[in-house]
Amino acid sequence: MTGETLNILVIEDCATDFKLIKLQVEGQGFAATFTWIADRDRLAESLQESWDLVLADYNVPHMEFEETLETIRSRYPALPVILVSGSVGEEQAVELLKRGMSDFVHKDNLPRLAPCITRALKEAQEHRGRVQAEEALFSSERKYRCMFDNAPVGVGIGELATGRLVEVNAAWLEILGFKHEEVVGRTAVELGIYLNNAQRLAIVQHLKENGRMINQPLRLRRKSGEIADLLCSAEIVDIGSTPYMQFLLIDVTEEMNIKRALAASEETLRKLYVAVNQSPTAIVITDRYGTIDFVNPRFSEMTGYSAEEMVGKNPQLLWAQLCKGEVWQGDFCNTRKDGTVFWEHDIISPIRNQAGEITHYMAIKEDISDKRTMEEQLRQAQKMEAVGQLAGGVAHDFNNIMQVITGNAYLQSMENQLRGMGTQHLDEIIRAVEHGSSLTKSLLVFSHKNAVELTYFDLNELLGQSHKLASKLVTEEIVIALELCAEPLHILADAGLVQQIVFNLVTNARDAISGRGSVTIRTRQVEAGGAPLPCGCSAISGSYAMLSVRDTGHGIPEEIRGRIFEPFFTTNEIGKGTGLGLAMIYGTVQRMNGFIAVQSPAEGGTEFVICVPLTPPPAVAPHSEEQGAVTGSGELILVVEDEEAVRSALTRTLVSAGYRAVAAGSGEEALTLAKRSTGIALALIDMILPGINGIECSQGLNSLHPSLPVIFLTGYDNDMLAERGISANVLHKPIQSTRLVQRIKEVLEAREEQGR
Repeated sequence: MTGETLNILVIEDCATDFKLIKLQVEGQGFAATFTWIADRDRLAESLQESWDLVLADYNVPHMEFEETLETIRSRYPALPVILVSGSVGEEQAVELLKRGMSDFVHKDNLPRLAPCITRALKEAQEHRGRVQAEEALFSSERKYRCMFDNAPVGVGIGELATGRLVEVNAAWLEILGFKHEEVVGRTAVELGIYLNNAQRLAIVQHLKENGRMINQPLRLRRKSGEIADLLCSAEIVDIGSTPYMQFLLIDVTEEMNIKRALAASEETLRKLYVAVNQSPTAIVITDRYGTIDFVNPRFSEMTGYSAEEMVGKNPQLLWAQLCKGEVWQGDFCNTRKDGTVFWEHDIISPIRNQAGEITHYMAIKEDISDKRTMEEQLRQAQKMEAVGQLAGGVAHDFNNIMQVITGNAYLQSMENQLRGMGTQHLDEIIRAVEHGSSLTKSLLVFSHKNAVELTYFDLNELLGQSHKLASKLVTEEIVIALELCAEPLHILADAGLVQQIVFNLVTNARDAISGRGSVTIRTRQVEAGGAPLPCGCSAISGSYAMLSVRDTGHGIPEEIRGRIFEPFFTTNEIGKGTGLGLAMIYGTVQRMNGFIAVQSPAEGGTEFVICVPLTPPPAVAPHSEEQGAVTGSGELILVVEDEEAVRSALTRTLVSAGYRAVAAGSGEEALTLAKRSTGIALALIDMILPGINGIECSQGLNSLHPSLPVIFLTGYDNDMLAERGISANVLHKPIQSTRLVQRIKEVLEAREEQGR
């Protein structure tokens, strides 16, 4: 391919690969002599000779290619070195190219070697031409060297086409922070001087169009990474046949920094002015004697006083402390121009000059009225949470006790009926248990730890049943009058909680009456038709059952009337009330979609008015068995309950109702009994048991007796069950024995229906 004989040095440890390379080069028409070496000592000797080309393998024993490349480059900077290897990846080859390797040929693709050699030799020849041109340039301009080196501005010369720098002076190096050997032979792009590639292209374009550039602003990157502001002058000069770009740089970084600092300061002042005027907090600035110099618009919005009304005034606020140079902050109550009161949080601090002397004071004022209201609401919520935790903590044990009482009262009542004896006192006990359990339920509903149990009932009928028990809550000097409307008032609510509301209101009325007096419980049906209901609620449509409890007591002062429904608020002496009664009533009424209000009749006393939506009862009311009726037919019921008294009461209740019963005190014991017992018809399981819980016990029973129906009992509130990962339909203790027996009958009948 060429008449000139090439002197090629081949670094290769494999003789076969050397022969293949030699045959490939000669086969492509190159006239060449080859010298083959495979160790480091031969390399040092070989570099004493003159070479046109080096072909080197990467993996040669005891010869690191990178070190070999560096050695060759130090001796022959322009000598082409082509890597011929079968073990180098593309990324590694790219790195080696950056270090000065001319090209890379994979051993599996040796036909590519010929064009690579041609290109490498051509580039070497071009490099030699550039070197010769540079030498000619330096020789012809030797007389200007002293002027160039000592010029007070940075001067640089680079190839117009490539941007490769051929010379820079000391001022250029000082401006950009490089050493001479780091610059010559490399481009500004390689050195990272330009902020982006478009900068040089724009300069070259400008020179081609206009011939020269004079003192144009230019920003370049120093070696340190800092940005330098420069004035750039440039022109195109032809040296020999090659066009070069000559440029002069004047460093104006310091001057530009000063200008930018001034501009930034002005912008900061502008932003500060805007921020102060648009601040959501009020800002007041006074002189050192307390006379107001400035107030921002928020101050005027917060207080009602304009800037004109305040500037020049001296409020003398906290002057003694401020004169010491201390920062003061705190909350206090203030008055607006219109006379309304608000709370504000102030931070007042001194403003000092450079000598440290106080010249002014600045007050930052924030209206915290809403914040204080929210904090008060948070405190009330925390009180409610405390009530819920207290109620949840005692609910389980209390309800178990109530379950024992109601179960034994039921059994004794049945025994009395069989003997023909009266059950009046036992009925009172059962109703008292319901009243006691309603106390716990009211606390749980009030603190949102339990859902209300909604059922359909007639409010008038419930009040008629409760009248006798309510009469026992007051002294003989107080008369309880019941004035019920003629028509039935069917509502969907929790009967126990409604009864508890009445009892609480009657108790409060008793405490408000000194000596003789009366409490009147009245009902009637009201319609919401655009005007507020008698209780003052905002309902505009629908029919409501209205319940009012009115007393002839001392009444509620107007100044505290708005707080009576707050948790723990009470006017009673210490030890005479918790302050929870009305708060529980308020929460319970809300949970039943009702409304409550307090009124002060003209003739004295207090009247509480409650409105609950009327709800027509279902077409078919559920049938309930009479107390004491035998409903079982000898079916075997498994009772799982860890409290012995509760377990005993439940077992005897079931037996008295015509069932057979087997009892276990834990889930493990229940599973053992279930393995030995056959014909278990239903399991009655306490949810929380020692060891495995009720759900796990139910799952174990189901594996022994598939499709075994289960009724769960619990004395815990719903939140406590949720914390333990338990979710199921449960009956909450205490449950009336008649209701429990009826529920068992319904479940067994449903199971029998499914089996048909």
